[in-house]
Amino acid sequence: MTAGTAVSLIGQAYPTLAPYIRADLGLSLAAVGLLNTYIYLGTMLGALPSGWFTDRLGSRTVMIAGTLSGAALAVAIALLARSAWVFIPFLFLLGLVVASATPAGSQAVAQSFPPERRGLVIGLRQMSVPLGGALAAMVLPAVAYVAGWRWASLAAALLAVLAAWIAARLYYESLLPRAQPHSPAQRPTLRQVLRERNILLAAVAGVTLPTGQFVMITYLILYLKERYGVPELTGAALLTLAQFAGAFSRVFWSWLSDRLGGARKPLLVMMVGLASLSALLLAWLPLGTPLWLKGLVVVLYGATALGWQGLHFSLLTELSPPGWEGRVVGFGLVFTSIGIAAAPPLFGLLVDLSQNYALGWIAQAGVFGLGAWLLSNVVERSWNGPRVP
Repeated sequence: MTAGTAVSLIGQAYPTLAPYIRADLGLSLAAVGLLNTYIYLGTMLGALPSGWFTDRLGSRTVMIAGTLSGAALAVAIALLARSAWVFIPFLFLLGLVVASATPAGSQAVAQSFPPERRGLVIGLRQMSVPLGGALAAMVLPAVAYVAGWRWASLAAALLAVLAAWIAARLYYESLLPRAQPHSPAQRPTLRQVLRERNILLAAVAGVTLPTGQFVMITYLILYLKERYGVPELTGAALLTLAQFAGAFSRVFWSWLSDRLGGARKPLLVMMVGLASLSALLLAWLPLGTPLWLKGLVVVLYGATALGWQGLHFSLLTELSPPGWEGRVVGFGLVFTSIGIAAAPPLFGLLVDLSQNYALGWIAQAGVFGLGAWLLSNVVERSWNGPRVP
């Protein structure tokens, strides 16, 4: 969780700092969305290699190396990114680092905890993603307000170095015996694994799932300021609350799935449907809405749109053959990265063209609806092997 939180903080730092970066570099709304796009193009290309390295080198090595690499890139961005064109290659490299966290974390859980506790622990580990976002929203805009966004980037690097040191001192992998993979004669090929219907459906649905989270990270502060006149720091506080709601939500849903017999799909479909309804609520907020009600809707959106990750990666981990967890989760990360990369600039472009944020939130609701439909067609495996509806 510590290493994942640090990587998440750095990965979400620059979209969170979008108002300050936009003012410094003169970016349009669509260009602001490209901050996420370049990061997650790197994540998309780095996902399968990260899974392979995780399966070969172990989760501990990949976690620590990824966290330190993220810190180094945050320092380089602060010192060298003086124009948008210099910024872009660094964002792409940052995406390669972000790709390392999820396969390593998922493999660590699969190898260290029994199935009846795995959903809860993957939920706790995936809690690091919104916790990193919440920490970014809580600390970095305040640093940027006082000293500029480059100092905020250096602050993110310092936190990542501290997290890498903690992980190196305290984390040891494979506390339980590793599940034995198939014998060489029975071992499936990578193509066979990745073409399995349920893995493919769950992975492709991942295109839709993170879109709401990263649209919110990139545009919520701007949306609240430009439509309702909410100051940036107040908007950052609401974003922080939404991130915390998402963090605790994904743990709750993962714990509940364990209590209900280990079925991940039904709760995942329900949660994505609720996220769609929450996006519609954001679209329909009138101008005179009091701040407390805006905050309530934002927190509800965070609790639903950010709550999917623990269940989704639990599902992918449990659909994978023994010894393939890193690569299957990496395969799923390819698709989630596509959604993360595409959603913010498309949302910004839609708002730029229509001059209407409501249309962007309605489109977001439709994307969630598509994800719920894809997931409803997955047939997941029980802990003992037979398929369950």
